[in-house]
Amino acid sequence: MQKLTSILAVLDQPAVAVSVLRKAADLARQFDARLEILAIEPMRAARVTPQCAALGHPDITVREVSRLGRRIDSLVLEQVHERNPDFVIKARAGVNAVRRCSLTTNDWRLSQECPVPLMLVTARPWAQPARFAAAVDVSDHDTLEAARAVIHAAGFVALGCHGNLDILYTERELHDERVRMERAVKLAQLVREFHVGCERLQMFDGVPEKRLPPLVSARQYDVLVLGAVTHRTGLVDAIYPLTSRLVEATSRDVLLVKAPGGEVRDLRPLPSICEQASHQRQQLV
Repeated sequence: MQKLTSILAVLDQPAVAVSVLRKAADLARQFDARLEILAIEPMRAARVTPQCAALGHPDITVREVSRLGRRIDSLVLEQVHERNPDFVIKARAGVNAVRRCSLTTNDWRLSQECPVPLMLVTARPWAQPARFAAAVDVSDHDTLEAARAVIHAAGFVALGCHGNLDILYTERELHDERVRMERAVKLAQLVREFHVGCERLQMFDGVPEKRLPPLVSARQYDVLVLGAVTHRTGLVDAIYPLTSRLVEATSRDVLLVKAPGGEVRDLRPLPSICEQASHQRQQLV
């Protein structure tokens, strides 16, 4: 993420529209960025425009589009390719008792195909200063590239928002000290590369998919920055489960960042923990 001069804010859920607008406007002010509002039915430009005026940001435009039976992710991606924003923000959908905090299929698709960082937000306001966390894996070349993209974006946004950023890493190798040291050096180099500050680096031992979700759930960061679900060879087994589990672990905002060159192959989200348990119970009946 090299710049943030243009933000596309997607309004498709009336209940969360005000929160999306406020957070988008806050980001636009912090980065002196242009803010483009995309109102998707049932949202209407006539309703959104007065709310935008009240935000006090001088560079806001509002566009209204009709769904016409199309998927939300397709509409948003069409606008992204047409408008070329640096950043997309929309309401996080899918928070319910059955799937916990899993994202909808539309949001998973959008996270996979969106070429710029995608922030999915809830109605909860950020603390002052905002608390950011980035969860990364540097166990091989592909995950290292994903970690580079995540740390870069997390550091860039957190610094611009004057927020605090924790870098979370769990070492899955428990016995080979040489491998552990090599990975620790790679991670420290990334942290220094993007001027995050090694004091913000928090390292743990264990399987990331098991070690990090309880920690993230307990801390409830304002924004959790993760690698977007990318399906390059060698990357799916490491990034996909970790991203999915961590998204489920937080009921707050998530920022999904795709590493350069990611290839999308499968648009189906992983089943949530609750869905897996339900399936297992059915198998036993």
